[in-house]
Amino acid sequence: MAEFHVSDGRGNDSTGDGSAANPWKTIGKAVGSSPAITLPGSGLTRVFVERGTYRESVTLGLSPTSSAPLEIIGDADGAGFLGGGHSPPDAGLVSWIAWSDDSTGIGSPCLDATSKSYVTVRGFKFEGGSASGSAGACIRLTGGTNWTIQDNILLPGLQSTATIFFIGVTGALNATIERCIIFGGPSTNQPTVSYQVAEVATEYNLNAVIRSCIFHSGASTGRAVTMTRTSNTGLGKLATGLTIDNCTFNAYNTAIQIYAGISITLAAPNVIKGCLLFRCDLGMSAADTSQLSEDRNFFNCRTPRSGVNVGANSQTGLRPSLDLGDHRLTGGFPRTFLEPLAGSPALGFVASGFPSEDVTGRARPEGSGSLSACAGALERHDSGVRNATYQDSGSTACLELVGPASQERPVLVDAAATVLSVKVRWDGNHGNGAKPQAMLLANPEIGVAAQTVTATTTGGAGSTPNAYETLTFSGFTPTAKGVVILRLVSRSAAGNGKAYFDTIGIA
Repeated sequence: MAEFHVSDGRGNDSTGDGSAANPWKTIGKAVGSSPAITLPGSGLTRVFVERGTYRESVTLGLSPTSSAPLEIIGDADGAGFLGGGHSPPDAGLVSWIAWSDDSTGIGSPCLDATSKSYVTVRGFKFEGGSASGSAGACIRLTGGTNWTIQDNILLPGLQSTATIFFIGVTGALNATIERCIIFGGPSTNQPTVSYQVAEVATEYNLNAVIRSCIFHSGASTGRAVTMTRTSNTGLGKLATGLTIDNCTFNAYNTAIQIYAGISITLAAPNVIKGCLLFRCDLGMSAADTSQLSEDRNFFNCRTPRSGVNVGANSQTGLRPSLDLGDHRLTGGFPRTFLEPLAGSPALGFVASGFPSEDVTGRARPEGSGSLSACAGALERHDSGVRNATYQDSGSTACLELVGPASQERPVLVDAAATVLSVKVRWDGNHGNGAKPQAMLLANPEIGVAAQTVTATTTGGAGSTPNAYETLTFSGFTPTAKGVVILRLVSRSAAGNGKAYFDTIGIA
C-alpha cells in the first residue's frame, strides 16, 4: 500500500515529496490533472489530507483500477499522518472549498472526474462554489464507476444543481454514498443527489446505494434524490437497482423522485427502506408503480407517496419527535440535529435489515429499549439514566443502560502514565452472549490509541444483576494534557436487559 500526504499548513508543492514529514500543499498537486502520484500496477493508494482549508477545484488526473484503487481521506483525527511518522498529528476539520476566497466562487466542482473509477472519498467537509449548473457541485462524476463517498459533509454552491452528480450512467454504477450529511442547493426544482441514466435496450442494475445519510433541503421546491433519463432514445429500458437505506430527509418538496413523467415499466423496482421523511411536501414519487417499492419507512409528510408500490410496514402521518436543538432551551446535553427524542415513535421502528452503524458511526440499534433500529439515519445515543439501587459500594448512584445502548464520558488526562478503569454489572435479561464493554476512543492528537475491554464474569439472573467487575485498560502515556472519551456499552440480548456502570478510576 502506498501512502501520500497533503498539508495546507506545512506543505509545499515545489519541494514536498508527499511524505508525512514533507507533504504537498494542495490536493490538486497530489491527484489533479497533472498528478505528482503515479499509481502502482496493483495495491491501494491512500492520500491523507491534514486539517485545514483547501480552496481548490480538482479534476482527478489519476486512473485507478480494481487492482489499484485510490482513497482520498480527510485526516480529521490525524491517524494517517501519525502512521506516516508525523507526531503529534494536527487533528481537526478538513475543509475542501471551491471558493478562491470568501467572496469568489470557483466555477467548477470541488472534485470533478470523467471516466474515473475505483475511488473512495471520505472525511471531508465540502463546499461548492457559486457557479450555476453542475459546476457548483461538490462531487461530479461523469462516466465512472465504483465510487464510495463516505463520512462527509457536503454543501453545494449558491446557484448549483445537484450536490453529488452521477452523469451519463450506462450500466452498473457500483457506487455507495454512506454516513454523509448532504445539503441541497438553493436552485428551484433541483436535486441534492442526481443519477442521470441512459435509456437502453435492456434493463440494467445500477447497483447504487445511499445508506445512513441525512439530507437537508436547500430550496422549498428542491428534491433530495432523483433518477432521470439523459435522453429519449426510444429503446424503452432504464436502470433499476438504486437502494436508499435508513436515511433521513428533512423538508423537501419531493424527497425521492424516480423517472418523473417517464412511465416505462421496470422488471425490478428501485427500493426505499427504513427511511424517515420529515416535513416533506411529497415523500416519494415514481411515474409507474413498477419503478419504486418502499417498506418500513416513517412518513411525516403532507403527501407520503405517489405512484409507488406501498410497503405493508410503513407508517404515515406520525409526529416523529426529533431533537431540533432542544438543549438550547433546556440547558441539556447537546444532541445531533434530528436525533430522536426519548419516546419518539421513530425509535425501534425498523425490525430488520438496518445497517450496523448510523450516520455518526455509532452502533445501531441503540437507546430505544428495543432490538429494532430507529427509522432514518440516527439512533438515540448517550441514553444512560441515574440508578440509585444497584450502585457500587460507597457510591450514591450508578449509570443504567437499558437494551442495546451506550454512554460517552469525557475524562481529563495529564501527560503522564495513566491507567483507566470502570466497574460494570449486568442482569440476566442482558445475557452473556455479548457482555458489556468499555471503550477508550482514540485521540491521536495526544498519542492515545483506541482500546476495548470486555467483561468476563457471568451476569445476574432475571432482573437482578451480578456483582461488580472491574474493567481495566492497558496503561498509556498521553503526549500532552487533554481529554479522552470513555464509551460505556450495553450489548443486551433483549430490549429490557440492563447494564450498570460505576466508579471510573484514573491512576
